[in-house]
Amino acid sequence: MNRVLKKQVKALEEERDSMIIEEDSLKNYYNLIQQYKCLKNDIRDIVFSPKYCLPYMKSGRPVCIRCIDDETSSSFSIEDHVTWGVLMDFHRVKSIIEDDDNIRPEDASYALDILTRCNVSKDGVGKKTIKIVPLKEPGEPLVVSVPLSQVTSLSSARLTIPKDLLPVEARENALKKLSEFISRYPNGMPLDTDENYLSNDFSIFQIQSNSYKKAVRRLEALESLFEKHEIAKSLLIEQKLKLLNRKEELTSKIRSIKKTMRSSTALAFKDELKARKWVLRRLGYITSDDVVELKGKVACEISSADELTLTELMFSGVLKDVKAEEMVSLLSCFVWQEKLQDAAKPREELELLFTQLQDTAQRIAKVQLECKEVFIYRFKLMWRAL
Repeated sequence: MNRVLKKQVKALEEERDSMIIEEDSLKNYYNLIQQYKCLKNDIRDIVFSPKYCLPYMKSGRPVCIRCIDDETSSSFSIEDHVTWGVLMDFHRVKSIIEDDDNIRPEDASYALDILTRCNVSKDGVGKKTIKIVPLKEPGEPLVVSVPLSQVTSLSSARLTIPKDLLPVEARENALKKLSEFISRYPNGMPLDTDENYLSNDFSIFQIQSNSYKKAVRRLEALESLFEKHEIAKSLLIEQKLKLLNRKEELTSKIRSIKKTMRSSTALAFKDELKARKWVLRRLGYITSDDVVELKGKVACEISSADELTLTELMFSGVLKDVKAEEMVSLLSCFVWQEKLQDAAKPREELELLFTQLQDTAQRIAKVQLECKEVFIYRFKLMWRAL
């Protein structure tokens, strides 16, 4: 798995590094735009919270909504993709919470029934997909259910819309009336919240929230920074911002994949740690509560050979009466790594010592296999004659 992820990371890094752009000033301007959008969303969430906007959700009111396209939702754009529709009705959305009936109206979720233009498509199995598109684009006039969070603006005017919208002609005529109404206000709809919630005299919802006023002041400060920014009027600014946004997306994706790789590696190490602890408990190096015993403390001091095998030899008494030259021969088995085809057999006086060493290594290997360790214990025991 990690091998596949590494290839993905390498390909993404190559694509990201191939993008040469003016990083400093452009990124500063890009961050300003992102902050500006976040603040506008915060203000929108306050303005169009049920507490303030529900009394104004009347049939026939023009409503501005976001055009959400799954294929391009991750692409960068300075302006939001929005369109207009006519509000027909609104309804409360039931949640899965058991005490949903006890939730206050201002804390509940709502959806709006809006007449707007949509693009209807079908997949291979005949499933319909409805996508809201701008009024000027080709599509069908449909009444669709839109969450309140998708609304960006609300006009104070109300249009006279026929109640019977089943005929296509009736819906088409209603959208035609909406387009004609919008064309009368090229500078913004009357009391269009997207344009007027920044002005002090805008009081359609009579919002007195401190968080709202604070967000508005911050947004005004950001707008002044936009006007003074050195790169704001440079050529192809939107194309450059899209390129930078793509680079940021690649960086974020690379970071996410690397995090996944670290998680999978950590999981593998976790399994191995668990198996190792089983081995140490079986051999008496730690207790069932993971408290280190005397054998464990001795093994911790050994760092240049096989800790478990040496410790087992010490505590079994094998090394108690061993001579110095025999000890050197024994320890040479732990450091000799080369494979000898015609290795000489140990001398007769060392035969028993060598057999005890092999038995100890095999016993530890058996415990490791029984504990299903992730790593395979393979002790390469070679004899180095003096």
